[in-house]
Parts: sequence; C-alpha cells; structure tokens
Amino acid sequence: MWAKLALGGFGRRGLEAVIAALVLLVAIAIVAASLMVVEGAADAVARTERADRPDIVHVRARFNRALFETPRSGLLPPLTLPVYEPLIDPQILVGAAGDAAVLARQSLLRNVVFPDGFLNVYIFGIDPDLESKASTFSLVRGRFLRRGDDGAAVVDQATARALKVDVGSSFPVRKADGQDMSLTVVGVLDGLQIHDAPPRTIEAPSLAPNSNAVSSGVFVSLRTSQDIFGRDTLTDALVIARASAAVPSLVERLQEAFRLEPGVFVTERYGQFRRKVRDFELTLALFALLSAATAVVAGSFAANLLHDVYADRRHQQAMLVALGFSPLRGALPNLSLGLVIALFGATVGSLVALLVCPTHFSMPSLMADLGTIEPRFGTPVATTAVVVALAAVLLGMAPTAWRFYRHPIATTLSEVGP
Repeated sequence: MWAKLALGGFGRRGLEAVIAALVLLVAIAIVAASLMVVEGAADAVARTERADRPDIVHVRARFNRALFETPRSGLLPPLTLPVYEPLIDPQILVGAAGDAAVLARQSLLRNVVFPDGFLNVYIFGIDPDLESKASTFSLVRGRFLRRGDDGAAVVDQATARALKVDVGSSFPVRKADGQDMSLTVVGVLDGLQIHDAPPRTIEAPSLAPNSNAVSSGVFVSLRTSQDIFGRDTLTDALVIARASAAVPSLVERLQEAFRLEPGVFVTERYGQFRRKVRDFELTLALFALLSAATAVVAGSFAANLLHDVYADRRHQQAMLVALGFSPLRGALPNLSLGLVIALFGATVGSLVALLVCPTHFSMPSLMADLGTIEPRFGTPVATTAVVVALAAVLLGMAPTAWRFYRHPIATTLSEVGP
C-alpha cells in the first residue's frame, strides 16, 4: 500500500520527478568523479611527502678534508676519522629543536692499511630507537641494536664480507686514545637506506656501488661511538619536526643557535617540496571547486523540481491525516519517494562515476611529476554522494512540509484539489 501511495498519483508532475532523479544522477556522477580524482591526487601528494620527508632538517658540520688524504699503502697504524668535523654541541641542538625529535649521529671512517692495500669502513653511531624514524634497515640474521648496547655492532653484507665477519664475530676499531676496541657483530643487514647519508668520496664496501652516497657501514650505539671517538660532540644530526609546516620556524631556531659556528650547516627540503606540489594542489582545488559548484547548482535545480512534485502531493498527505493516520505516517509516502530518488541518484551516479573515471592517468604539474594518479572511490566519496542526494531531497521537501505543518488540515484540503 505504501509503495502505491509513494509512487502513484503523480499526474503531470511525474515527468518532473523523473527529470529531478536524472539531474541528481548526473550531478552525483560529476561530484563523485571529481572527488575520486581529488582522493587519488591527495594520495599521490602524501606518497611524495613520505618519499621526500620535508619534515626532516639535516644539521651537519663541514666535511672533514682529512678523509681525502687517507693512506692507501704502507705500514701505518689504523685510523678512525670523523666524516664531518665534530662541531655540533648536542645540548645546544636539543635546546634549539624544542619539541622536535633529534636523531643524533657520529659518522666516522675506519681506515686500516695493509702492506698490499687498505680497507675503509664507515662507522655510524646512532640512537637505535630513533634512527628508524628516518632510515630503513632490513635485517637478514641476528638482531638490531639496542640503546643500551656496549661494544655491539650491526653490519651490512658488503661490509661483513670485507671484514670477514658474521654474527658472533669480533673485529677491532682504533679509538682516539690509540687503543683498540673490539666490536661484536650482533646482526647482519641485506639492505638499508640511510637518510641524508654522507657523500661517498672514498673507496669502501658498498651495497649500491653506483650510488653517490654511502650505502653501507657498521652501525653502533651512540654510547659506543662516543667511546671510540672520545668526545660527545656530533658530526651531524637529523631533526624531525612534528609537522611539515613547522619546518620554517624550526630552521630559524637552529640557524640562530649555531650562528656563531660558521662550520655548521642547516639544510631542509620543505621549501623544495612546497614548490613541487604547489601547482598540483591548485589543480586539486579546481577539481574540488568543480564538484562543489556542481553539487550546489544541480542540487538546487533538482530540489526545485522536487518542490513542485511535493507541492502537488500535499492533498494526499492531508487526506491520510484526516483519515486518522499520524502526521508521521501521513508523511511516509513522501519520505519514501524522496528516499527512492536519493538512493537512485546516489547509487547509479556513483556507478556512472566508477565507469567513466579512468583507472589511472598523469596529472600535469609545472614543477614536478608526482607519478601516476589512481582515482579512488573511498568512504569520503560515497558519503558525499549520499549527503548530496539527501540534501537535494530534503531541500525539495522542506518548504512543503513547513507549510503543511504550519496550517490546519482543513486549509490544506480546501487549497489543494485532489
């Protein structure tokens, strides 16, 4: 019975109801397709941000020129040299960083000369609990470092082969006081990516021989590297801001803290990242504006058509109330009609968007290519489609419902003929 009441008795307004449903369908298809592009493009921007890490600021001292003079032959004692000059006071760095995370480092080079050759190995003193926030390590056997480790080391496979060590083996490292420290290997890596690694300026074992940056080495805890180096000052450090937008103010504080030390450099990638994605985000804003304008214009047109349909059906609702039905049950046919139109528009419109929207494409960008865009139909797109459809139906129904409940039933029956 309710289906007959909801779908019957249209008269000359039946065509307007059909047109309203079709307009709603087209509007939701355009809105859903535009938002799918926006969702996919936003995912590309987030992917680029994860790759570029604009939230990281690199603080380093000037490069140690003594590395270019490492001996390559002869009978010379082993050396352990800093890759960068140790000019960074950790207390000043932490104070300037504020609430940002500080990944302190001591980047060293172990140089051993044999009668017929030499062996250079990079040694990185790191905080094992924090370094994973920026760098990646793939462990093939053994375990990774722990903050309290003393005399423990993790090496990559290339360095392990060069040193002829494995898990459980030990090798010596010459300390700053001329004594040797024995490092015990607790883990072996088959892959690693050091964020802001030092430039590869001398020959050393490498997992990526064609890389211009250091791609292998020995990793020890910061406490162990301080014992080797004989001092607490850092050669370099990474400072991770809580949000990318906080990087400019963080850089200002760091530059102010080390303004009296000309050998300390503060570099950031946030400015380059913003230039890269700026015009890309403007394109996203255009798509979002298009979807919003379509939703407003087409939704208003559909709501106006539905208003005419509901205005002609006030008599039916008044008759049901006069026969003893409650106002809510009397409005049920109109509510059912609205839900049918909204469901039709949201469902079919979303299906049309899925059919016409390409699975992937390249979006033009003036500054950089952010990769392939894959439009995504997720919860925000589906929610928006339903909200737009329901809003159009409710706006079309609201004036009629307001007028119906503001006037007596007898007035409605006398004003509107059957």
